[in-house]
Amino acid sequence: MNRAGDFLGNVIRRMKHPDATMAWLESAWPSVVGPQLASHTRPLRCTGDRLEISADSKAWHTQLAGMEADLRARINAAWGGTLVRELKLVPGGAATRALPRELDNSHTPFIRRRT
Repeated sequence: MNRAGDFLGNVIRRMKHPDATMAWLESAWPSVVGPQLASHTRPLRCTGDRLEISADSKAWHTQLAGMEADLRARINAAWGGTLVRELKLVPGGAATRALPRELDNSHTPFIRRRT
């Protein structure tokens, strides 16, 4: 049985629509790059074979610069083909700030039912 992500990735690849590609990248980003890196970075735009990524600080920007080949390989492996040949790192600032804790449910192991 195929995972839903595999099936949806195949459908999106056939569509060749930039908005669908970005939707996939944004949803798969934490699983592709890992939760720590995903909390400090964000894919911004994918045009042709070039992906623009923002980081929330200069230190993370520097870290990403040393990981470009690895990131391309991870993204392309998750995509199941060559999606990205070039990464461009752009200043991110406020665009990549994490959600406030009360809006982010990643720390909640389950949703409690009101009684």
